[in-house]
Amino acid sequence: MIKLKHNIEITPKIGCSNVCEYCPQSTLIKRYKERIGGDKDTMMTLETFKKCLSTLPKHVGLNFTGYVEPFLNPETPDMLLYAYEQGYSILLNTTLMGLKKSDWMKIKDINFRELHIHLASGSFDEMIGVEIPVKIYEKDGKKVKSLSEDYYDMLNFIIQNPGNGWGQYKLDFHCLGNLHPELDELKRHFYVGERQVNSRAMNILIEKKGKVPPEENIRGNCARVYQNVLLPDGSLSLCCQDYGLDEVLGNLVESTWDEFENSETVKRIREEGADLCDYCEEGVTYTDDATWQQWRRPGQLS
Repeated sequence: MIKLKHNIEITPKIGCSNVCEYCPQSTLIKRYKERIGGDKDTMMTLETFKKCLSTLPKHVGLNFTGYVEPFLNPETPDMLLYAYEQGYSILLNTTLMGLKKSDWMKIKDINFRELHIHLASGSFDEMIGVEIPVKIYEKDGKKVKSLSEDYYDMLNFIIQNPGNGWGQYKLDFHCLGNLHPELDELKRHFYVGERQVNSRAMNILIEKKGKVPPEENIRGNCARVYQNVLLPDGSLSLCCQDYGLDEVLGNLVESTWDEFENSETVKRIREEGADLCDYCEEGVTYTDDATWQQWRRPGQLS
């Protein structure tokens, strides 16, 4: 029997101040209160993180890239260091928001499996790196938000202070859509991947449509069922698309990893997929003019 590698995505906080328009944060906040509990922690503590790791085998990778910018939780640097010291393989994906220079110096020598820097976009409405108060100007017929000196400073700081492990793990600069025009110079020195977005299993849409057609349906054929998302209270949701928390599968504070893996629900989903998978539009673009208006904008809960 082939045993697929399992990764856990870490969501150390509920609610993200980046308020990217392609990310259904309002849905996540609302459903967390409804389905996890209004009295549950929305900021993961280091103690909760350690409790969850106490039952997690070392072959399970940790991806700090869940439903939120990880450094918006001030204890994330300590979580990274603790996980690394315990021997876990770590991926970090950050917009740099919330990251302090002192924190970078604490974690920079971690031998990350992958390090992803999510840069500001010129295509989508975001608050990544944006100057406060917001200043807007026009460029090539589009409205653009000015980036802050603090953002430039942090980006330059991590490039100039790479640490002993730099070059031993994959460094990836990327953005969603096109790169912010003020960052074009970066492409002269690094490759910057420009990625597209999807509807997050229709969680970003104003109203869910019908199931995806059979030729596009990946239910039962997606490795994401082996990449669950750890929430602040220890709950595990299905995958990176489950912002509506339709499939909460267990809790590592209340049970062990073995109990989670051997539950009938988890075994069935790994074999057959989940109902949410029928609405997953991974690879289906929503950035053309006709479909763009179907998106829910930040702050709309209905």
